[in-house]
Amino acid sequence: MKLTALLAGAGMFVCAVSAATAQDLPFLKNADHGKGPFKIGFSNGFIGNAWRAQHVDGVEKTAAELKAAGVLSDVIVVNSTSGASGQISQINALLAQGIDALVINPVSAEPLMPIVQRAIDSGVLVVVADNPLPMDNVLNVSLDHSQYWGISTEWLVDAIGGKGDIVAIEGLAGNTANDWRVRARDEVLARHPDVRLLASVTGGWDQAQAREAMSGLLAAHGDKIDGVLIQEVMNEGVIRAYRAAGVSRPPLTGDYVLSYLKLWKNDPDLRTVAVANPPGVGSDAVRIAAEILSGSKLDTDKLVPNPLNPSFNNTILIPEPYVVEREANTSRPWCSEQVQCISLDEAIALLDGRSDADSLDKTLTQDEVRTLYFR
Repeated sequence: MKLTALLAGAGMFVCAVSAATAQDLPFLKNADHGKGPFKIGFSNGFIGNAWRAQHVDGVEKTAAELKAAGVLSDVIVVNSTSGASGQISQINALLAQGIDALVINPVSAEPLMPIVQRAIDSGVLVVVADNPLPMDNVLNVSLDHSQYWGISTEWLVDAIGGKGDIVAIEGLAGNTANDWRVRARDEVLARHPDVRLLASVTGGWDQAQAREAMSGLLAAHGDKIDGVLIQEVMNEGVIRAYRAAGVSRPPLTGDYVLSYLKLWKNDPDLRTVAVANPPGVGSDAVRIAAEILSGSKLDTDKLVPNPLNPSFNNTILIPEPYVVEREANTSRPWCSEQVQCISLDEAIALLDGRSDADSLDKTLTQDEVRTLYFR
């Protein structure tokens, strides 16, 4: 069975939309800003973990490259530490600085939509990175979160033999990507009625919160838990909770950060998987925005329906690049040319020389952006 069939109900949009003209695409209304160099504002709605730090670092490196090339005059990066209200204030400040494009990773969809509409009304091109918005006049450049938790859920179902009780630890409540992942998980579990979800709690993409959440789940369910489904960043906290409780550890989904990969390497009894969700999507979004501002023609055949409102054809999905198992298993249904199934040793080698806090990543060059998404 191919992944297209495996995750079809989980929001995977695998068929490209038919070709459209620029006039059919509301998000290109503000594409023409004359000759460059251009000014881009990058608004990041959450900065509470190493993934987001790497996400922003990639944007800053790409900005430096494009400024040196004369494509951009400036990229102003702002990070909200106070949720939607802080992000709204920062976007207002960016608009006051005369930006040509706004690249935004929204902390949540609904509260940010009015300020995004204000940016569009003022003539700014808006590209949404990672967490899509259900608007037709923005271009979403998103990781495929259906793949991320869909693959993780399918792996866990297989690891427990297709039958048993599991618990889940989600990321940030109300976050678009988190909610999208939850829908993908629920669609997969609906196809496996012998797997029961005992409880699903939030861990805030934070190790300490995840440890506390897992401790509560262990107090409630103990050794009745046959598997643990966890989003990234929080996995080592879950393992610490198991150690503290003295309860035998079942299969659990893992992280793609180097510290976790090393922990896994040194623990032969750890049954886990890592689906990489690359922080470089922010860099990809900045490159795509710069290419649009420069006058390149978007290949509309590469657009897929908006994951939050499929009536809008305004999304570029960036596939999850790696699925890591202790030994590479290329017979898995999700393996493809774009989704590489690699071994734990291969994953560690890809992060050679990097900090333990760094995640498996994959970013596009400007030439790759042109080849993949522009005519």
